[in-house]
Amino acid sequence: MYKKGFGNIPNKDKIINYLEEAYKARPGRWIARLFLVGKTAEAMAEDLGLDKDLAFACGALGKIGLMKSNDKDFLYGYKILRDEAYFFPARLALSQAFAIKDLCLYENLYKLDDKEKEFLENFFYKFSYTDYDLLVQYLYMIFSDEYIGLKRGMDLYLGYDNDKLRQRYIDLEAYFKGKLGQDIELYLPKIKKSKFPYKLFVKDD
Repeated sequence: MYKKGFGNIPNKDKIINYLEEAYKARPGRWIARLFLVGKTAEAMAEDLGLDKDLAFACGALGKIGLMKSNDKDFLYGYKILRDEAYFFPARLALSQAFAIKDLCLYENLYKLDDKEKEFLENFFYKFSYTDYDLLVQYLYMIFSDEYIGLKRGMDLYLGYDNDKLRQRYIDLEAYFKGKLGQDIELYLPKIKKSKFPYKLFVKDD
């Protein structure tokens, strides 16, 4: 699927295929987080003036790299999507992990070598964040395999000693609530356990 100004993006069938293959590579409920972020981004898109296909693709594939690594999913996700010429979603796979463009804030979260740091610094310099970047960053902070909200998300993913990053996510929530004019919870997808991805979990229970 081609989107003017954004290039090629995967259609919904391709996105589901990515998620199914990711689940096969690393079975677990983590895959629900990706799907929920994608569907919530899609639901919000129109009210935010965004393209719903782009929002779903970038949200659902933002952490596709988790199929290979729990530590540097953003680098793996970038490579997976870039290799198939999905350049904008690939970019979001990187930016979703860095709400603030300052690697010093992530020293306790990611163990990066010098080459990786240089690559990311160049990325930060080259690209400005759009509302797609900001939305995906925010949504990944409020979901695990279910909606958990911002406070629990920050405690789970950031810990308790990163005030600057925590404030950034608080600001992102205020930003999107202001643009939407209503609570985030109103956009949450309804869970159908007979549907993807929940039908995958039957054998895990």
